[in-house]
Amino acid sequence: MKNIVEKLTKELSLRKPQELSLVKLHALLENVNVSKDALEDIETRIVGNVKFDTEFPSFTFALATGVGKTRLMAAMIAYLYYTKGLKDFFILTPGETIYTKTIDNFTPSSKKYVFDGLTDFPYFNLVTGENYTFANFGNQLFDAVNIYVFNIQKIFNERTDVEFRFHRYQETLGSSFAELLQQKDLVILMDESHRYRGVKSIKAINHLKPELGLEFTATPVSENIVYTYSLADAIKDSKAAIENLTNGNGARGGYIKIPYVVARSDDFTYKGDIELVKLEDGIRRHREKRALVEEYCTNNKLPFVLPVTLITTKNIQHAKDVKSLIESDSFFEGYYKGKTLLVTSESEVDSIHQLLRLEEPYPKNKNEIVIHVDKLKEGWDVKNVYTIIPFRASISKTLIEQTIGRGLRLPFGELIGIEELDSLDIISHDNFARVVAVAHEVAEGLLGVKKAEKKEELKTYEIKPTENKKLWIKVPLVEAKVYSSNELDFFPIQLRLEELKKITPKLFRTDIVTRQKEDIGEAEVKEEIDPVNRIVRLIITELTELDISHKQVLQKIIKHYLDQLSIKGKELSKLVKLHEQTIIDDIVPQIFDKLNEQTKIKYKVVDDELPFESYLKTVKVSAVPLDKDEVSEAESRGNIIEGYNRSVYPRYVFDSLQEKLLADSLEGDNSVISWVRLRTGQLPIKYIYGNYNPDFIVERKDANYLVEVKDKSKLDKKDPEVIEKAKQAEEWCEIASKATGKKWVYKLLPHTSINKVNSFDAIVSSAYTKTSRWVNWV
Repeated sequence: MKNIVEKLTKELSLRKPQELSLVKLHALLENVNVSKDALEDIETRIVGNVKFDTEFPSFTFALATGVGKTRLMAAMIAYLYYTKGLKDFFILTPGETIYTKTIDNFTPSSKKYVFDGLTDFPYFNLVTGENYTFANFGNQLFDAVNIYVFNIQKIFNERTDVEFRFHRYQETLGSSFAELLQQKDLVILMDESHRYRGVKSIKAINHLKPELGLEFTATPVSENIVYTYSLADAIKDSKAAIENLTNGNGARGGYIKIPYVVARSDDFTYKGDIELVKLEDGIRRHREKRALVEEYCTNNKLPFVLPVTLITTKNIQHAKDVKSLIESDSFFEGYYKGKTLLVTSESEVDSIHQLLRLEEPYPKNKNEIVIHVDKLKEGWDVKNVYTIIPFRASISKTLIEQTIGRGLRLPFGELIGIEELDSLDIISHDNFARVVAVAHEVAEGLLGVKKAEKKEELKTYEIKPTENKKLWIKVPLVEAKVYSSNELDFFPIQLRLEELKKITPKLFRTDIVTRQKEDIGEAEVKEEIDPVNRIVRLIITELTELDISHKQVLQKIIKHYLDQLSIKGKELSKLVKLHEQTIIDDIVPQIFDKLNEQTKIKYKVVDDELPFESYLKTVKVSAVPLDKDEVSEAESRGNIIEGYNRSVYPRYVFDSLQEKLLADSLEGDNSVISWVRLRTGQLPIKYIYGNYNPDFIVERKDANYLVEVKDKSKLDKKDPEVIEKAKQAEEWCEIASKATGKKWVYKLLPHTSINKVNSFDAIVSSAYTKTSRWVNWV
């Protein structure tokens, strides 16, 4: 069934934590008949400390908010349909907001349809708390696939003086709806499952008599956890991905924004309204992010979706007071009148519809601020929250993680390398210092802290191309296709489980987690196995990147691993059989790290040229165009600089001094016909980790040049990703040369070679070049 996991991973574009969760489910259920095996039998087969507190086997997947629990639900539903033939899936949600969102997620016409991409999943009935009583509907529920979406309030309530409709006899069904579900091989999927651990909630869930439970939460409270990807894990991965992006590499493995607490220094010089200063600090951050979002969306031809600031208030009256202040003329000159949404228990029905529109492009949605009173704790998956202002400080770990979780989702589906848009700012409250300490504990010390500074506001400035189209360089558009395969070489894998090394031939069952031992003598395991091949088979099942072609190298790796144990023969077979899942959990991460993905890229020129269009740059509100010959080196970065008459664009906003110096050199060099400083994403060249964008294009009579300026230390260290980018850029140049009939050349320059005095020839004489190998790199 491994091919089913691979199919779902590819077709649903699962992220790595989602894929590993699905792999774990496959490993747990591969040899289980969920409709026949007893609860105790299933529990004893699972290695580790998993205990069920329900009357049916139920597994918790603890994934950080923003990683994609709903998509994972869809993958697991499809997996159970394909592999176990199960057809009835009951999704339980904790409240109206998540309930409404989940129905939308499982509606085929929705933009957020979670089965999108799956090629052969059958038509299914979507049964909700609103339509389950329809006449004759019950007759459709016995042969088809059925997905039921209910919230906990629709299957029971606290009152005992009324008969709840869900449990009431219906003539069209011949029973109550609850009794109909009891007749089915029901799988229950619990979203935010920590919310259902009350006695009455568990009783209501057990009453449905499901065969299997799958639980999803960022804040687990039960002992049935089988896979964890914590907030700390997610922050670590996003930080690593952002570091890669900062170095000009692809963002691999980052799934959430990086959360930061923004606090004022404790100088106690401010004597005014502390709430007002927090609001002003937060909205200044919001306005800065708004300008950056507009720039990014415009330049990348994306719909402009307004950033949202989320404000958590103490009570309904406090929320109304905050809204009145924000919409007053004294607060940013009344800019936020009609742009502020209030969400309380008094306005929930209407507010849900407005919340669903927050991700609509401007001007369909004009709301930029959402004020709420404990209504959006969880399940609210709006992606465009960049700032949170919490006036209702909470000390609970769960509430802190849920508060942070409201803004962790990535607005563009991936990290983009712009710090302000890859981060979530949480504006410190006067009581929030204690909250920060708890948040640090939740995130294992990875929560960043920024100082609130009053900076000049930003605006977007339009950079237009010259009207002299003779300067527009003819650049071919080149498409790229990526082909990948995985290779694994032998490596000396380490046995990292000291407890296994200490086990003697007198066999014990040893729980690696609790360190408890039970003497089981010779009677526990009767079946003798080939330990190497047993583990190899399990690893191929576990890692979707591997298949039978990797068997020989895996056998060598596993033999090396088992040779580090102090036992051999029959005792080794028994040990592996007893602790195979623990051993697999030790081996798989080491093998995964060694997998060498071999990627090949093929280029093809299309019948079109690179268009030179206007784009936006974010600058200070006070910025005005400055003449290139009159700005100091200190003014070279971040200002509008004009006077470039040999360039495709007469004005630029440079990101570094080296860019300005090279631009000045090109402008003054008579051998240069035209040049352009490329904006990010203007000429993407595909390489194994993503897209690479050169800095400059230079046109001369002899050739056209792609020019990249890199820190000399990276070149001297032979940075492998710099080499990979250069290889792909050179291949791009070869393809472009053949297609256009004019030579294209790639030049990789150390930053130390750039000055405004030298000619282009003098500057490129310092380029790091490639013949049969990288000269200067050896």
